[in-house]
Amino acid sequence: MKSIVLGLGCGLLLAVSAIAGEQPLSNWFKALDHNGNGDISLAELQTVRNQRFSVLDANRDNVISAEEVTGSASWSQRFLRLDRNSDGYVNLDEFEANGRSRFAIIDIDDNGKITSQEAFNFQRKARKYATTHKVSR
Repeated sequence: MKSIVLGLGCGLLLAVSAIAGEQPLSNWFKALDHNGNGDISLAELQTVRNQRFSVLDANRDNVISAEEVTGSASWSQRFLRLDRNSDGYVNLDEFEANGRSRFAIIDIDDNGKITSQEAFNFQRKARKYATTHKVSR
């Protein structure tokens, strides 16, 4: 069970790392903490994810197709996971559902926010998991 949670959560770390351009934890944490209160709410994370969705939806048809992510091996792999109904497209609901489930994994104390300590602990474990299991970015 522990490895499943880390495996699932590793994807969020990789997604956040991609959004943050591999910045140190403090930099990407601050980038996600829009109101500057020292933790990341689900709403703050969803705002960033919605921006990412808009970038990936190159033709602005409100879905991401496999063709729109073919230039990125990591996003092509994520696409298969995100397309929950296997219709060949990722809609915003599928994209957001993934973000909510990943948020819940990192929010260890289940208080609706991710603290910098939770993010740091998760990042450390996810990197160890990624190294051990040769997870690609």
